[in-house]
Amino acid sequence: MRGYLISWLKKHSDGQRLEAFVQARPEEWLVWEAGPWRPTYQNKDTLAHDGERGSPPHGAGESLAIALEPNPRKPYLSLGRGPDNDIVIDDATLSRLHLLFTREAAGWTVRDAGSTNGTTVEGARLGPDPVALQPGLRMVAGSVRLTFYDSGGLYLRLRGAR
Repeated sequence: MRGYLISWLKKHSDGQRLEAFVQARPEEWLVWEAGPWRPTYQNKDTLAHDGERGSPPHGAGESLAIALEPNPRKPYLSLGRGPDNDIVIDDATLSRLHLLFTREAAGWTVRDAGSTNGTTVEGARLGPDPVALQPGLRMVAGSVRLTFYDSGGLYLRLRGAR
């Protein structure tokens, strides 16, 4: 998986027209929205703030855009806090395996993988049945906020449209 800070993508696409951006970055995207983060502290020595051990300030940070690229070894992409997932987000509110994304002929779908804290899609509880992802669709997995974009939608977001 390739991931980019939103600010990096914005800087490196400034002056680019929509058509050129879509040609250069045709993938669909999952954006991990900036917000509260509840690290699991699996490696406590890596977290420091002002020279003292502790957690980063809540709400600090920046959104991260993750290119959704099908995995040739399996029919889905997994998201969770476990290290064996395709998309790893070390947040204590996520299950080790939380979400499964599948690329279908009509586009990407998402389903909950039986997580403990659940997932909502546009405020509705997500179950084990797949739900089609549409550009701009918002999900909350545990307390991790995610937004799905096609390439054109991500371009518009980078230009200030939400």
